[in-house]
Amino acid sequence: MTPNLKEHLMNAELTLKDRLYRGMARYMEKPTLANVPWHKALRVLFATSALSGGKKPRGTQVESDGRDGLMITPPGVGPEAPLLFYIHGGGFTIGSPRTHLALASHVAKAAGMRMHMPGYPLAPENPFPAAPDAILAAYRAHCDAGDPPAAIGGDSAGGNLALGTVMAARDAGLPLPRAIALIAPALDLTGDVGARADEATEEYLIPAAWAQRIFDAYLDGADPTDPRLSPLKGDLAGLPPIMVQANDGEALAPDARALAARLPETRLDLWHGLQHVWHLRAGATPAATRACAELGAWIKETAAA
Repeated sequence: MTPNLKEHLMNAELTLKDRLYRGMARYMEKPTLANVPWHKALRVLFATSALSGGKKPRGTQVESDGRDGLMITPPGVGPEAPLLFYIHGGGFTIGSPRTHLALASHVAKAAGMRMHMPGYPLAPENPFPAAPDAILAAYRAHCDAGDPPAAIGGDSAGGNLALGTVMAARDAGLPLPRAIALIAPALDLTGDVGARADEATEEYLIPAAWAQRIFDAYLDGADPTDPRLSPLKGDLAGLPPIMVQANDGEALAPDARALAARLPETRLDLWHGLQHVWHLRAGATPAATRACAELGAWIKETAAA
């Protein structure tokens, strides 16, 4: 175990609510992702599931950014607070700022920051590089407006886009955030993605069929070794401090471990017995609420250093 690796929340410590939502992921959501091939239908189902899942903190203010994103102001946070730039996940094909509102608002509250959660074009209608181009443009707009993000975060596919955005900002000479917070990020799209999902010992959410389907939809023939697709294949020098949370047995846990191996100062928190991005149930389950609080607290401390 490295000094920056934390492992906690054994299966026996999960509450009934934690177990209930894990069971829903395993026996309802995972088969749905495997057997429903239509991305538009899955977007509707995901949006419906999000409404019945997590709950944002009371007093959270949510406004449109005038495009497809959301501006989130937690209770007690003023307009001069630092900005947290957060990118939602969903396999590059589903999800939206609305589906991740509970997760994002709990992290923002713990961080004590304003948050911008931008929307971005989804595949297969808009394959690579539409998503990273849109996210970098949104990040650059904050920098140009004199409001550069103090921190950046993202989950799953959003974690891929978050790390890629910081790497692109570094290469373009833009101001960098002071902290990077990632939840089960997809950082290496090379190899057999379906096999990785099949072989994961505790992958309760992502089926092999869906993993392969979103891979094909997003890449659309692009070379997966491109660092904009697989940040682990790129230059990781000069990046701000990073924290990663993931379930230790999920399909994307190897990406989290590989990042920490490349950058030993990375704080890697491995949880046990939970579904991929269990944080979506923040405000409804103890494990999700606690994980978001710990991530936000790290952002607050690190960005202020």
